[in-house]
Amino acid sequence: MPSEPAKKVEDKSAVANKDSKDNKDAANNNKDGAAAKKGGKKKDDVDELSPEDLKLKGDLELMVQRVQDPTQEIQLAALDSLTKEIRSSTSSMTSVPKPLKFLRPHYATLTDYYATLPASSQVKQRLSDVLSVLALTMGKEGARESLHYRLAGTKEPFGVWGHEYVRNLAGEVSGEYDVVQEGATTPAEGVTSTPAPKITLDDLNALVNEIVPFCVEHNAEYEAVDLLLEVERPEAIKQYIDENNYQRVCLYLIYCSYYVNE
Repeated sequence: MPSEPAKKVEDKSAVANKDSKDNKDAANNNKDGAAAKKGGKKKDDVDELSPEDLKLKGDLELMVQRVQDPTQEIQLAALDSLTKEIRSSTSSMTSVPKPLKFLRPHYATLTDYYATLPASSQVKQRLSDVLSVLALTMGKEGARESLHYRLAGTKEPFGVWGHEYVRNLAGEVSGEYDVVQEGATTPAEGVTSTPAPKITLDDLNALVNEIVPFCVEHNAEYEAVDLLLEVERPEAIKQYIDENNYQRVCLYLIYCSYYVNE
């Protein structure tokens, strides 16, 4: 018969073994729960899409396929549909529009296909317009893909794509202006098969002449002034000043003067 101290040691050992077993069971349960939660989250992400969203996602995927169809009529019809969907969603952007979210996985597919098209192709020009907008959220940072695709596109008025697109384009024009001033002649990294690899000051100034009046018309004179300062043409704002905006423009110019070197 074990002594009293030995019995106490055995009891403590049994309790310790039981606690260890309980801890292992709890850990295994936590792992199983985490795995189930992870799998369930993935499933929930799909389930979160409404029937309308699922239909839109499917329609956009079909359009992407048809853009690559060998028949030009089908390609152009698909581009018409893509353009309509994107324009309707980017006219007023408070968050990333659903068409842009659903098209994100297909951006590389479209850019790769774009690179295979001949420079004179009508499909390539139309697709370039679409890619210029998609690059707003999908382009490589610093590559100025939106600008490059814009210059390779149809040159149709860009205001229909929304203010956020124009604001982004203005920023890329500013960045490219510095590059051109330094004498660089290569296209931005990430843009494949750009028809006009060399961007000139004339190209940039032509865009500035479109962006500035758009900004003024939408009561964003400060954006117009910022762009003109970046391309060293602040005097050009004079032709867009009237009795309705001269105070805003003058006050902003005074504010900017504090940060301009003598």
